[in-house]
Amino acid sequence: MSGSARAQSEVIGTVLLLGLTIAVVGSTVALGSVALADSQQTADLQRVEGAMTQLDSKASLVAHGESPSQRLQLDLDRTADLRVDDEAGWMRIEVETDDGTTNETVPLGAVVYENGDDTVAYQGGGVWRSNGDGVRMVSPPEFHYRGSGGTETLTLPLVRIEDSRGPLQDSVALTDTGRPPERLFPSANGSNPLLGGNVTVTVGSEYAEAWGRFFESRTSATVTELGDDRVEVRLRTRTIHPTLSTGVSATGRSTFDMGGVDTMYADSFDSAEGTYESQDPRDGASVQTRDEFRLTAGGGGGTDSITIRGDLIAESYNLPGGQTDKLNVTGELREESAIGELAPVSGAITQRIDAVRALDLATNGDVHTGGLEVADGDERVIENDTYVDGGVSVSDGGLLRVTDGATLHVNGDVAVVGSGRIEFDTSGGETNALVEDGLNLSGDGAIAADGDGRANLYVDDAITLRDTASITTANDTHLEIYNTGDIQLDDNVSVAADGDVTSNLWFYSSTDQIDIRGDEGDGIEFTGVFYAPQSDVELEDRMTIKGSFTFRSFSFNDGDIRLHYDESLRELQPFGGDSVPVVSHLHVSTHGVTVSAD
Repeated sequence: MSGSARAQSEVIGTVLLLGLTIAVVGSTVALGSVALADSQQTADLQRVEGAMTQLDSKASLVAHGESPSQRLQLDLDRTADLRVDDEAGWMRIEVETDDGTTNETVPLGAVVYENGDDTVAYQGGGVWRSNGDGVRMVSPPEFHYRGSGGTETLTLPLVRIEDSRGPLQDSVALTDTGRPPERLFPSANGSNPLLGGNVTVTVGSEYAEAWGRFFESRTSATVTELGDDRVEVRLRTRTIHPTLSTGVSATGRSTFDMGGVDTMYADSFDSAEGTYESQDPRDGASVQTRDEFRLTAGGGGGTDSITIRGDLIAESYNLPGGQTDKLNVTGELREESAIGELAPVSGAITQRIDAVRALDLATNGDVHTGGLEVADGDERVIENDTYVDGGVSVSDGGLLRVTDGATLHVNGDVAVVGSGRIEFDTSGGETNALVEDGLNLSGDGAIAADGDGRANLYVDDAITLRDTASITTANDTHLEIYNTGDIQLDDNVSVAADGDVTSNLWFYSSTDQIDIRGDEGDGIEFTGVFYAPQSDVELEDRMTIKGSFTFRSFSFNDGDIRLHYDESLRELQPFGGDSVPVVSHLHVSTHGVTVSAD
């Protein structure tokens, strides 16, 4: 190769090497610039999210009257757009109750930061972020859903953003509008507690998808997307309890252990045709549990016999070899996993107790201070609505009669001992009694309802019956008992509807624990419906049950149990088929905040 050719090759090589170097460096710089820009944008958005969360906190202070004004330094990207959009989004509250209908639509407004496809906004007391891929919540809105077991309260203090009609800058001021908060509910068309109402909350917003996910995470509600920018949440306010199609139902997720049962015999009768003793036993006594039915607990074999003249229904069975001959089921042995958990009853019980308190008998009724005592064969008649500030004691042959449609409110406990007796005479109208503290019956103490009407006994505390105490109702009279505290039935007590008309006596409870302990004599007698799907019950020693028992779970201790299911209950529903409120209280208000450049 000549010298000139060699020199030319060296020049070309140098040029190519230089070009390659420039290309690599250029690509590296370009890629690095893109990565740096992406990193910078991510950092900017994270900073904006933090700033909007601070704005949320400061807006809340102003909206709820804790401060007349607040200031905030945002330090935003100069290429971004920050503005107030007072027409961005709305929330509609629809409430239907027995009192009327409330329908209010509230504009929410928003403080909006936009940078390219990315948006971060403060709206409705929450911070939201969206881009081309979707929407998510940064911090939650002002939507407070508290409570459980049927006494939930929804509080909506809606923060409404208003525009000062000027451009926003890095430094913003949040000020009170000068108008007082507006209460939307309770209103003239609706009040608390919600009596058989429906509550529907609809949000219209470009962040509706994230609103919907938030509702689902915070409530036991049905959430429906009505479109790309609308979501609807229907809060559970009505629950209809099922018919009483079984003699015994265990509604919770716990094993139905029979190892603590010595003997159990279950059959059925129909009270529409007379008393149990007047009929031949029938094969309609179904026993049902949502979980496993276990013939023996812990491998024990203490059970003598279990006879169910009807069906046995469980999700699964544990029947150890050598023990199956102790179980005799005349109907089907069915496996079902679709038995639903029953709704709580606490909301319905609380609703009814609150309705008595709302009468305000301390102001509107006859008032007895220092309690009330009836003894030594005396008789006291309550024929007007009456408030007793203190306890009530009925003993030694004393008789307290509530009659003529009167309501008795006892701000204390009630004790019926010895041969004391309380009578609800319903011949002159429905009678009611509310006991704020415990109800205790012992000796031959008795509570009885008669008069061919209806009586309601509310106890917002524990109920205890011992010895040969009794609560009864005549065969032409309907008695309902509601309680919230522990229940203890001991010895030879009787809670029974006369003539075995089990539909005349309903016992509702929202307590956690119920203990029923018979003795070795006649034991406990219960004739009626005991409906407590939130409660765990222990059955010990001897007892006879006519009607239907529904509890969350059952446990047994030396149980000697006779169960006679009343087929006339098959089509009846607890609470007379009334709907039961789950959301019991609603509070909605609007609070305006003006956002402007500082």
